[in-house]
Amino acid sequence: MKKLLLTPTLFLVSAIPSFGENEKAPKERPSVLTFSDKSRISGIPKSVEAEKKQLVFDSSSLEGLSVLNTKRLLEMTLNGAPKKIEADHYALATIKGHFRDSHRDTIRGRLTNLDDKTITLETWYAGNLTLRRSLVHSLDIFNQSPSFYNGPDGPEGWISAGGNIEKYWTFKNRTMISKARSGIAREVTIPDKAKISFTANWKSSPYFRILFFSDDGSDDYPGTGYSLNVQRTYMSVYRNAPNDRNNDIISESIRNMLEAETAEFTIYLDRSKDGTNAVHIDGKEIGTWTGVDDTKFKGNWIHFVPQNTSPIKFSNISVSQWDGILPAKPEDEEKEDPEEKLEGQEIRLANGDVIIGSVKSIDEGQVSLSTSFGDVGVPIKLMRSVALSEEIDEVRMEKNDVRCWFHEGGYITVKLKSLDEKTLRGYSQVWGDAEFDINAFSRIEFNIWRPELDTARYGSSTDW
Repeated sequence: MKKLLLTPTLFLVSAIPSFGENEKAPKERPSVLTFSDKSRISGIPKSVEAEKKQLVFDSSSLEGLSVLNTKRLLEMTLNGAPKKIEADHYALATIKGHFRDSHRDTIRGRLTNLDDKTITLETWYAGNLTLRRSLVHSLDIFNQSPSFYNGPDGPEGWISAGGNIEKYWTFKNRTMISKARSGIAREVTIPDKAKISFTANWKSSPYFRILFFSDDGSDDYPGTGYSLNVQRTYMSVYRNAPNDRNNDIISESIRNMLEAETAEFTIYLDRSKDGTNAVHIDGKEIGTWTGVDDTKFKGNWIHFVPQNTSPIKFSNISVSQWDGILPAKPEDEEKEDPEEKLEGQEIRLANGDVIIGSVKSIDEGQVSLSTSFGDVGVPIKLMRSVALSEEIDEVRMEKNDVRCWFHEGGYITVKLKSLDEKTLRGYSQVWGDAEFDINAFSRIEFNIWRPELDTARYGSSTDW
């Protein structure tokens, strides 16, 4: 093995190797290492020793097996295939955020135990994970897989109304940047209760449209769907349903965005007729609507459409399950009387019912609850959420922490100990030591707590 403890400036930029007609491509798709100096090396990762900051890498661009220094490694892509698991329910535990991280880890599996101290999830990729309840922010349960889209990771899966993505859009640092007015679209399965979120950045002023439930990704003006329109200091939502009259849903002033250059948008969607939908900007509710039946929408295209030639950045795009409960308004939180809070946990069911009680046991998909009106049983698949303690401990930032992104979206933060071709081993304050099937992850981010690398990882505000 050739040992190359190289500094990043010595790496040569390498594209994924091509193969001639008489050459055979390797069976395993190469991974790509990205360093802070923009070096990119393709190959097959063999092992990682976190304490030594060393990665053993097999690349056709380098001579034999090479030992690379990971001190300025930003990320490593992985190309394994996750297992497709069908279950009677899908529990999603959202972990308390780290100090510097605005997003939160999520871990999913079948709920097999819940008590005063722990939450146990059965997973295909790490066996049973027993989580410290004091470090779990929320626990939601879904009857269909809580698949996410998180991106953008590149142009794959996107199409442009202009027909040529490279002509109209640039992808870098997990951000897509418009070059002209031609929109870009992607087909994403949107669940019955969904949350669509994204970050928008602009140079001069915000002027764009976001479409969802569209039936045609190749057209910036499809026949059906919703259109959220941002025009500098004004936002509107327009609904065009099949066999239904068109509706103006929201028309609101957003003058506070006049001096801003970026904003985070969140769209909450409940397809049922009685469901409440909402748009939030930077965590503030802009408008809501209800009384519409969105089950008639069959399209699942989401569009991002600039309305002028000034470039717009879109990043942190996410489509995920939602429990149907809108975030509480600050004034509503002030009205709560702590003395009126009932003892026990608030357990919400799929049909909207609420039970106040405590979990006695979980056995073969059935939950036994102790309540003020006696002991009752509820199938887990009919539950939607379990309220946890409001007193949540802080999750520590650890040396050698890495961020491991699941193929279906979301990520976990792990103090990396070692990694090989099959297994990632690491520690979390939330569940202790664990071994993960490497096929669960699409990519791994390194050196995540080094702010001096953030510009290289995410780009800068002037990087257009």
